[in-house]
Amino acid sequence: MALGALERYDEAVQVTGAPGVPPGGRRPADGMPAAQIRFGGVSFRYPGAACDALHGLDLVIPAGESLAIVGANGAGKTTLVKLLCRMYEPDAGHILIDDTDLTDLDVTSWRGQVAAVFQDYARYELPVRTNIGFGRVDAQEDLPGIQAAGADAGVADAIGRLARGWDTVLAASFEDGGELSGGEWQKVALARALFALRHGARVLILDEPAANLDARAEAQLYETFLALTAGVTTIVISHRFSTVRQASSIAVIGEGRVTEQGSHNELMALGGHYAEMFRLQAARFNEELADQRSEP
Repeated sequence: MALGALERYDEAVQVTGAPGVPPGGRRPADGMPAAQIRFGGVSFRYPGAACDALHGLDLVIPAGESLAIVGANGAGKTTLVKLLCRMYEPDAGHILIDDTDLTDLDVTSWRGQVAAVFQDYARYELPVRTNIGFGRVDAQEDLPGIQAAGADAGVADAIGRLARGWDTVLAASFEDGGELSGGEWQKVALARALFALRHGARVLILDEPAANLDARAEAQLYETFLALTAGVTTIVISHRFSTVRQASSIAVIGEGRVTEQGSHNELMALGGHYAEMFRLQAARFNEELADQRSEP
């Protein structure tokens, strides 16, 4: 059992990377002055696909601001952030970070600057402190920072009820191991991102990590998280407009391109696709609310 946990730890470290060591002479991302992100004419097609996931996409995300991305399933939202995380390389165009091409930055060093929480966030059968500490592998001895991140994410009370607190292995199969609910695991993943930000990450990606919550709970979670991360360059992906309207700017993606961009009020005044989607979702929400009130 212990050997299995050690193997999982080694695998996670390999994935997460140890920031700050640029192999091959590539430029390290550490110490760059800001985090403006610019997509210029970016195209990408998955192997074997019949068409591009992104096609000539242009998008600017100003340093320190939050951008929400909306669009239909398959529009290219998650592909965009996967390219930003260097999980793939663009087939055409470029991604600039503070006027430096992303391909010129050391991959491991750059990933150390990105705190990402995806819908299918990782769950490691390892101690709580390690699960959160993976946000910055080379800072895992910072237990006060880990605890602060857990408190900010709202999971500290749940951890305090575990048999060994922050040292509890999150698997009931271990002696004194513990289990967390789905919502508590979600908060551990958010704490991991907050811990990364405490140790220098400058870009935050939230790709529908709260999709299993109801609309009100998700909106409240994002409101809290955006307040905690004010001044960080943030990308939010969500299909719920009560969430995305909190961002500084909203980009609508369709057929692999940005088709509309602006604040919530600007896009509503435009009367385009965003306004139509917002009204349809609001109508469905009101119908569901009326049905709930009519139940005995």
